[in-house]
Amino acid sequence: MPGVDLADTWKSGNEVDFSGSDTVTKWYRFDVNGNSNQKVVVHTFKSGNKVLRNYTMLYDKTKKAALWSAFAMNKGSYPHNYSRADNWNYDPALDKSWQPNLSSSYGGGYERGHQVASNDRRTTIYQMYQTDYYSNMTPQLSAFNAGDQTEWDELEGKIQTLGYATSGSDTLYVVTGALFDDGFKTDATDANNKACPVPTRYYKCVLLVHFENNKAQSAQGGAYLVEHKANATIQTMKIDDLETETGFDFFTNIESSVQTSAENKFVNLL
Repeated sequence: MPGVDLADTWKSGNEVDFSGSDTVTKWYRFDVNGNSNQKVVVHTFKSGNKVLRNYTMLYDKTKKAALWSAFAMNKGSYPHNYSRADNWNYDPALDKSWQPNLSSSYGGGYERGHQVASNDRRTTIYQMYQTDYYSNMTPQLSAFNAGDQTEWDELEGKIQTLGYATSGSDTLYVVTGALFDDGFKTDATDANNKACPVPTRYYKCVLLVHFENNKAQSAQGGAYLVEHKANATIQTMKIDDLETETGFDFFTNIESSVQTSAENKFVNLL
């Protein structure tokens, strides 16, 4: 989707306002055709006099998790202003029965792993708070998620560095997702002792797009796939190959010629 502003046409979805003293944030929820267990949710926030998209996700009730989450980075529109401040809470866009209660960490030895990291969204405190919704969490092993020495954490850091350096007419688009392959485990539990499926693999794909006159002129990027385990090695691949692996078609709103060219070649921007 060219640009980063939230267009008025999104208001066709169900929405609710939850306002603070100096901000207005909204969510927009859309049904997924043919699947009553899934919803597409868009979270927004106010920055200055603009309402901007924070992130979009495809949430799955049966997995108690987002199958993918997507957002844009540009230091002009999304500057890095705030330090991390946790604010764990249910996602107002989804019924509580769809979400795990994560007022504390998962049981079974798993941590609350952000799909959209807090460090990705630091323009306003309210933008950051939305990353602590329970809908944005999956159960992750500490040896996979925590600390600067894990491959996943290092990958997140490199994407953040690139995203906060992206400026002008360029925008970095990021998708993070969880895979539940055959044989996935359900030995994580929430604060109510309800079982939570544990992802078998995670992925990220990034696309750096150059715009002129609000039209994509060129793009490049790649995908990164990793098993959910200690000492995991990240596999790099073309975005096309990740789409085949996941069954999702990413970046569909980018001009087709630009999208096709970028997704057919892996370029390591990190």
